[in-house]
Amino acid sequence: MSVPFLADLREPPIPGRYYMVPVIDFTYCGKKGQWPTLGPLHHDKGDVGFEPLHFHVDFRFLTARQVNQIDGYYWGGPAERTVAVAPLNQRCVDIPRKAYLAKRKCRVAGWEYSCPSRAPWMDKFDARYGTVAEPIRIKGGRLLCPHRKVDLSSFEPDADGIVTCPLHGLRVRCGGQQ
Repeated sequence: MSVPFLADLREPPIPGRYYMVPVIDFTYCGKKGQWPTLGPLHHDKGDVGFEPLHFHVDFRFLTARQVNQIDGYYWGGPAERTVAVAPLNQRCVDIPRKAYLAKRKCRVAGWEYSCPSRAPWMDKFDARYGTVAEPIRIKGGRLLCPHRKVDLSSFEPDADGIVTCPLHGLRVRCGGQQ
């Protein structure tokens, strides 16, 4: 049986199953490891105000050990908040320019973007995209966040058909009424 590619999913991954997911070898929260990534390598100079190049962590594919390593690392918050506010970045060390695929076990089907308060860049997002953005629809039924083009196809929409993008918290209409 072949291992499915995360990029081919149009529904949330199933916890306990293996998928081919993008990862980078990096030291994050003081721990060397193979960290699952979500979205492209990018910077956020103009809109979010974070200049270093970075990847975001895909929380769904962290190992239990990685969750324990980063839980409480920044500001004492849970691991879910750490991945929301602390990307894999090149402030102190070089970051790989490209992720590679590795077989990783899904730990959770999804997670909520968790910022301690309304992020300051959300007003810019509201002005540019509205309070709920429309996704970029591409071939094969994929739905991309209009901000950084992260594939939202494998995230479950809430009861209103909204997926909150785990990169920067943009709310995107990915289900329900189109």
